[in-house]
Amino acid sequence: MPKYSGAMTKSDTLAQATRFHGHLGPWLVLGLKAGMHARRELKASPFELTARVLCPGRPPCSCFVDGVQYGSGCTMGKGNIIHVPASGCRVEFVRRAARSSPGHRRDLPAARLIVELRPEVRAELSDDETAGWAAANRFGKSLYRRSFASLFNIIRR
Repeated sequence: MPKYSGAMTKSDTLAQATRFHGHLGPWLVLGLKAGMHARRELKASPFELTARVLCPGRPPCSCFVDGVQYGSGCTMGKGNIIHVPASGCRVEFVRRAARSSPGHRRDLPAARLIVELRPEVRAELSDDETAGWAAANRFGKSLYRRSFASLFNIIRR
């Protein structure tokens, strides 16, 4: 397995995710925040983590998948992310057990984290979906400034 250097440290993460996806919107931001939270919470590299994203299979909701990819490092190319078309919006992350190499972090057991979009946030998104690109951009930036806990419920660890 390739050596991984660690967590994202760039101050322009939102701009980078926007370039990756092609535009800034609330669903991208939500996926980005979910992926970043999972990486921090599970202390996992993109090579130790898998993601199962459950959300509608069409834009704008499916933009959540790109955010999860960018935030978590789970990608279609590595085969450690899948999208399951579903109502609602949640993502299930699993960190496989990791053994440390000499001079590196301690052994970590397998761990699981499931996060689900709060219903009141989903209601806000319903109002935004037809508001146009400029409004979606502004709303996405405002979601990025919100705390993780104000956007998602943790279902299980």
